[in-house]
Amino acid sequence: MKRITLGALDYGLAFGVDRALRDLAEQGRISALGAMVATDLWPREFRPLMDTIQNSSARTLFGITLAFSGDRVAPVSSRMHQTYGDRMFSRSKLNRRALLRMLPDELLLEEAQAQLARYSVLMKRQPDFVAVREGMLERSAIARLVFKAIGQAGFDRPPYIISPVSSGLKTLRLQRMAKRYNLKLLPKADPLPPVSDREELQTLLHNHFDGMTDMSFVAAIPGRADDRLRRDEPKAKIAVRECQYDVLASDRFFHTLEKKDVFLN
Repeated sequence: MKRITLGALDYGLAFGVDRALRDLAEQGRISALGAMVATDLWPREFRPLMDTIQNSSARTLFGITLAFSGDRVAPVSSRMHQTYGDRMFSRSKLNRRALLRMLPDELLLEEAQAQLARYSVLMKRQPDFVAVREGMLERSAIARLVFKAIGQAGFDRPPYIISPVSSGLKTLRLQRMAKRYNLKLLPKADPLPPVSDREELQTLLHNHFDGMTDMSFVAAIPGRADDRLRRDEPKAKIAVRECQYDVLASDRFFHTLEKKDVFLN
């Protein structure tokens, strides 16, 4: 028997996404849900998430996805907001700065601390795990800042870290860095296939979990279309979201897991 952590990391992005994730979590169809507290929807969407936590299995992990880059997010810390305004870095710009060792370390540390605090204060709980949007934890300079912010948060128990890389030297380096802060990485596995045909996805999932290590994190992006999502995302991605939601909500998906001797952590 093998355990996997099947999770979505973009709660707070759109009402249709949030409703879908809450529904799947309460039904036990996903085992991890990461919230982005830097979106404009978070102040309205954290309360329904609190209810979902109460209605979900104790094994389900609820955590935070820190956002230093990308669209639809804005700085939470006052200094970051004063310096860079209402927009975060693009992924390419943040990558470039990390490569050139030109990151605004103090500002990013304060931003990480502010996002962690925003989650903990509003949710009245500490995160079970921490992820970083767009795989930016892969950069050692950003990983150090994130781990330092977690260490300074004073959590009663260390949260899991969602690894942005699946294997190789980068994984070993991240593990060593995380160990200094008493943090444990959940290994990255291949995400759910980004297809929009439900029958095709059901077929692909039959062998998708083969070879994964125990507790591997499998990313998913289930959701339901709403006006915001239609405005912000291409139709093809929305179709993938809706396909994943329908498949994960189906009994057939769980029968597939049973046949493969896999269960959701």
